[in-house]
Amino acid sequence: MGVVVAWQLLNAYNNSTDPTVAGRPLSNPHTHLHTVALGEKPGVLYLGTHYGLFTSTGGGYTWPHGTLSNYMVTSVAVSPSDSNVLALIVIPTSGLGQQSGIAFSRDNGTSWQISAPSGLSSSTYPYSVKAGTGSSGQFYAFYFYAGWLETRDLGAHWYPITRGTLSGMQTPSLLTDSNNPNHLYLGGDQGLFESHDDGNHWLHISAIEGNVQSIIAANTTPHILYCATDQGLYYWQEGSTRITLISNLPMPTPPTRLATDQTGRALYGLSGQDLWFSLDNGTTWVHRWHFDRGDLVSLIVDPQNPYKLYAGFFLPPKVVYSTDGGSFWQTLTD
Repeated sequence: MGVVVAWQLLNAYNNSTDPTVAGRPLSNPHTHLHTVALGEKPGVLYLGTHYGLFTSTGGGYTWPHGTLSNYMVTSVAVSPSDSNVLALIVIPTSGLGQQSGIAFSRDNGTSWQISAPSGLSSSTYPYSVKAGTGSSGQFYAFYFYAGWLETRDLGAHWYPITRGTLSGMQTPSLLTDSNNPNHLYLGGDQGLFESHDDGNHWLHISAIEGNVQSIIAANTTPHILYCATDQGLYYWQEGSTRITLISNLPMPTPPTRLATDQTGRALYGLSGQDLWFSLDNGTTWVHRWHFDRGDLVSLIVDPQNPYKLYAGFFLPPKVVYSTDGGSFWQTLTD
């Protein structure tokens, strides 16, 4: 009995989202960082950590206490239709009486309801969640060994959008269309696929070769899209059949992470631990920064400011930011 009580006390201590230093969400010595995400409102920043979710409404300079302290938060998505609607991948840290799944909130994290798609085998594992661009209840979740599933009612019902071999795609990236909720791109080790009917049918884009590492789109009309694979970096405009393989990249290997602002003018690519920057759709590049560690988990651009970036690192956990396009970085929180 004493061993059980001691274990419970230790687990409660380790799971506490109360940071060791007030206002510093990553100062708990037992935590690590899984993801950094921007809210739909200016100044809102989310950190998914080993012991819960932390939210800042002051651009990351102020941090109240966290929530969901008994869960690892590994992925965060915010509805573009309603900034108060959130979805998280949550995995219990104790494993006792709690389920992995997707936690939904309608009130910006004040209350939560955890959903898990029914009928999945015990070997499946939630990995990523993405917001849809239709109603505020539309989200997509990827489960290892099950593929991508969609909900349109905040987890009350789930529907598969991949089947067969596509459900087994590794390192998957899902890109949603801000102008058309039925238009999706899906990339991974099998290449890049496109759907115009919300995942009922998928078309392989054979012009893009290799394992898709990252796919992004600028919120322009038409959209400007970039796709990085292990074979190169591709660029095209929405609706065009002309897909360009960008030649003469200055980095030794194609970027594995891409980021851009709403206009698509500022393009960032991470190759190894080096950050590169382009202002002409990837035709020419400037080396911006060499990160001194390789455990980067997030690289995001403020959609309203193409020169403001955030980068998050896994362990020891740390978030840094730049206001000049990556030439100089400061610590936001650690």
